[in-house]
Amino acid sequence: MHFATTPVLHRVLTANSNRRDSIVIGIVLGSILLFLVTFHMITDELVLHSVSFVGTVTVIGVHTIRLVNDRTLPGSATRRKIWGMVRFGAAIFNLGYWLWLVDQWACGFLTKAREAIGLPYAFILELHGWWHICTGIGAYIFIAVVDHLVSGEDLSQQSFAWPASWASTSIFAGRGPVDKVSEKQT
Repeated sequence: MHFATTPVLHRVLTANSNRRDSIVIGIVLGSILLFLVTFHMITDELVLHSVSFVGTVTVIGVHTIRLVNDRTLPGSATRRKIWGMVRFGAAIFNLGYWLWLVDQWACGFLTKAREAIGLPYAFILELHGWWHICTGIGAYIFIAVVDHLVSGEDLSQQSFAWPASWASTSIFAGRGPVDKVSEKQT
């Protein structure tokens, strides 16, 4: 969980930073990550682990919203595409988190159900595995969005890997009209 979110957190926190500040923030975040992982491994405690994860995701979300609003024009197709990716990334990340929570809560039941169902269909109930898949997809999307916003490159020149490319034109991106005045300025 934390290994997927810490690099994204570093990227959003250092979007407007100089190299020295970026290094200092990286060292601080790395130290916090080392502490959290070590504490979790020694104590097998989940409350601090979960709360710090939710806090990290919240900070990433708030800073991503700021970056989108600061670095894209209101009403533009670029902003719509970025918001489509952000919405999908947040949705898939939240889905994964809820699957993980259900897996924690219903572990015994899910284990017995998987044994009863057997292969090849038992993988569907492997919610912890789905959590990792959803986290990976969500982390990729936020990394791609933040890198795009920080780089200042034109979105029409970007080629995002699936599912970010799909999310940028999907229902997550909305279907309303594009502001032609804002679009000419991008």
